Amino acid sequence: MILDRMMAILDLVLAPVEPSMAAILPGFVSRQVASARRYFLDLAPDRRRPLTVVCGGCEVVRRDYEVERADFPYCCVEFVAAGRGMVTLGGRDHPLAAGSVFAYGPGVPHRIRTDPRHRLRKYYVDFVGRDAAATMRVARLPPGGHLTVSRPREVQELFDLLQHGGLAHSPHSGALCGQVLAVLFTKIAERGLPAGTVDPRAYATFERFKKLLADGRRRFASVDAAAREFGISAAYACRLFRRFDAASPYQYLVRQRMSLAADLLTHERLKVKDAAARLGFSDQYQFSRTFKRVYGIAPAVFQRQSG
Repeated sequence: MILDRMMAILDLVLAPVEPSMAAILPGFVSRQVASARRYFLDLAPDRRRPLTVVCGGCEVVRRDYEVERADFPYCCVEFVAAGRGMVTLGGRDHPLAAGSVFAYGPGVPHRIRTDPRHRLRKYYVDFVGRDAAATMRVARLPPGGHLTVSRPREVQELFDLLQHGGLAHSPHSGALCGQVLAVLFTKIAERGLPAGTVDPRAYATFERFKKLLADGRRRFASVDAAAREFGISAAYACRLFRRFDAASPYQYLVRQRMSLAADLLTHERLKVKDAAARLGFSDQYQFSRTFKRVYGIAPAVFQRQSG
């Protein structure tokens, strides 16, 4: 009987939730959706395992969508791909828009509603495990947390991978989804913007300057030179990186330059001194120290190991 019910649930993909179909859904799944693509892996999971995906999906909600729960049986992360709305987590309101990510779980009352003129399209994944709480904290998204991610397309791609894995109905679906979930949290940790830092104009400036550093890694020997060309001060560049990145602009530029150095050493087979000169280092030994600080080994050793 349980297997039959699970198979019926798995067949609900991108179809309106009709009353007859809604009757077989678990009670915690919203019926206020216009279309949904859902997967169910394990509704009675072993919570002693490190990280187990229970279920997930993608929903386009109805205009009257409003979900209010005092509790929830699993940890859940939701990601807004499009639309607008509002979520209340533990009594605090947070606006929802494309790129919003929020989490809830056992003991976290929550209320989610959509703007009827801009209906939400959102992904969700429910999970449990002994490592769940710690993993969420590392991503700065504990139950009751809310943040906005930069480059939301990267986060959506991982939710799509969860969809593909969950809907494959493979013996490996659970393991694959668990691994993708761990990567998803790492991506949220990388792209999550701290509360109060979401200033669209400042963030757009940061993204353009960061791209300039990456594109100009061959010719920029310093952040000062890049900032002058971009038309901002080096101090402002540092403030932007403090707001929107874990690294400083200097650290980012050095890593970009050493990534290019690795290409010069392996693909073009330049000598170490020639690679140093190509990148504007007057001192081969300074180049070698910088390379080793980034990669842990000297450039000459790296080149030998690369064949």
